[in-house]
Amino acid sequence: MEVLDYIVYSPKPVNVTEIAREFDMSMSNAYKYLDDLYRGGLLSKNGDKSYFPSFKLVEYGSIILKKINLREIAHPHLVDLMVKTGQTVHFFIKDGNEGICIEKLEGPHTLPMMSRIGIRLNLYATGWGKAILAHLPEKEIEEYLEIVELKKRGKNTITDPNELKNELKKIRERGYAIDNEENEIGIFCIGAPIFNYDKKVIAGASITMSASRAEGEKVDEYAKNVMECAKNISKLLGYKG
Repeated sequence: MEVLDYIVYSPKPVNVTEIAREFDMSMSNAYKYLDDLYRGGLLSKNGDKSYFPSFKLVEYGSIILKKINLREIAHPHLVDLMVKTGQTVHFFIKDGNEGICIEKLEGPHTLPMMSRIGIRLNLYATGWGKAILAHLPEKEIEEYLEIVELKKRGKNTITDPNELKNELKKIRERGYAIDNEENEIGIFCIGAPIFNYDKKVIAGASITMSASRAEGEKVDEYAKNVMECAKNISKLLGYKG
């Protein structure tokens, strides 16, 4: 598997000599590994006897992608986040210019709020949403701001496009986003982005608490918890960032 992994990530075809050198093994052992992978259909071979990944791996990848249940994969990590923080956890996937809630886990400090599984919400005024927006390509962010009207939703909603772009830059630098009564009065959220195997941001996880109970020290601790949760889910989706 280590040999296969090396060849998959190599920018060019690999020969027996390179494998023997890289893995500190004899030429005969290197050839054995390569031949096993070749006969198994995982590698293809050039005329100069160099090896490269076969299309069978692409076939495997497409089958795996069809079988992935994002909510199922994320669930244990979202539960862990809820247990660590005691706060309500949300998991939203990006759908066009909005997000859809596919999981909500209520912690012991649950607050009455509008969210529910299946609800569609904006990206620009939510913690998980701004975390997603911040990691979109610059062109997509510009297109988003041209299409979406930044309406006032909470007392601290950012409605100026330039101010929002500055906020997104800060989010990229620190790794998480904060919604301090931007989408809903009295609600404070911390969100982090989730990436797939293609390094694209596809979802966001967040915790929600009362704005009146949000404290600086706790926010730092909770932010680490949220980022760790998002990182673990991203890894399971094949993200290697």
